[in-house]
Amino acid sequence: MKKVFFVPVIAAMILAASCTSTPAPAPQPTEEREPAKSSARLRAEELVTGRAPATGDTNTKTAAGAVNTPAAGVEEPAGDVITTATPSEVTVDEISAEEKRFFENYLKRMKYLVVFKEGSTVPDSQVRAVLARANQQLLNKGFDVIQYEQLQRNMEDQRTAYQAEVGASMSIIQYLAQKLGADVYVEIDATPESWTEGTRHYGEARFSVSMYDPSTAELLGSVTYRSDRSVSTTSKDDAQQNALVFSIGQIMDRVIRDSGNLLRTRYSNGIRYQVTIQRTPDSRAISTLRRNLRSRFREVRMGDSAADQTNFEVFYFGDLFDVQDHLEVIFERTPGFENTYWVYNRGKTIVFNTGM
Repeated sequence: MKKVFFVPVIAAMILAASCTSTPAPAPQPTEEREPAKSSARLRAEELVTGRAPATGDTNTKTAAGAVNTPAAGVEEPAGDVITTATPSEVTVDEISAEEKRFFENYLKRMKYLVVFKEGSTVPDSQVRAVLARANQQLLNKGFDVIQYEQLQRNMEDQRTAYQAEVGASMSIIQYLAQKLGADVYVEIDATPESWTEGTRHYGEARFSVSMYDPSTAELLGSVTYRSDRSVSTTSKDDAQQNALVFSIGQIMDRVIRDSGNLLRTRYSNGIRYQVTIQRTPDSRAISTLRRNLRSRFREVRMGDSAADQTNFEVFYFGDLFDVQDHLEVIFERTPGFENTYWVYNRGKTIVFNTGM
């Protein structure tokens, strides 16, 4: 009887305990993690938004301002890398600081020769006034000039030498521009007009101004201009001269700007010098010389040549005497050119003879 009484009581107690126990916690929703971004995508977002992407493990959220570092041994996700080329990466032969300094100084101290076009009908007194004004404008900007009187003297003194050296292969103006060391020669063509109304005289002028490289007579650029109307109470010639002189100042500003920009582009790999070698040996020796020249100059080009004469163009950031020194060293080291000697310099042209 006692066993029967206690069994139901114990069973009831076990059932009550199971009903009052704490239920198991419900499963929490897992946070969805965004996929890892490739380096290409990160770079693209940076380029579009202008904001640098977050560094570290992109799959782990951190508090504001914190930076996560990937665990050791964990590799970054692979992806295409987008890079922007810098100038140093795309420049084949970068200009050194010393070369750049030389080039900037060269552009600031260029020498100009300004002349009137041959056959001009402008009176000599007006030609002199215009050229004096043009040269003064150049001098005020810090450039060197060849004065008209200096040109006239050399034209008489050098005419015989000009005919003997070059003959009809170039104009005497180009020859003198080379001889006198001009970097640019400027040729002015002007057509002035004048008229009278009552007691006043009026003048106008149309200009066509061309810039040339003295080494090759290659046209660098041109400027056309029509002057404003000038007034004089003295004479038509005075009104005409006023139109010419007042306009040339504005024209020369354009000449300075344009010629500087053109030469900056043309000589971006070095100043161009012409090297003429008389009585050259066979083509094999010339090929060896050309290869040796490349060791000293930024660029070497073959010019028009004949059986007994070879012409090169060498590009170098340095003056004529530096070029000459390099050439003489190269001649000494090149078979067939050991006895080469200097003949003369004219502008940016150097002439040698092999002595063969």
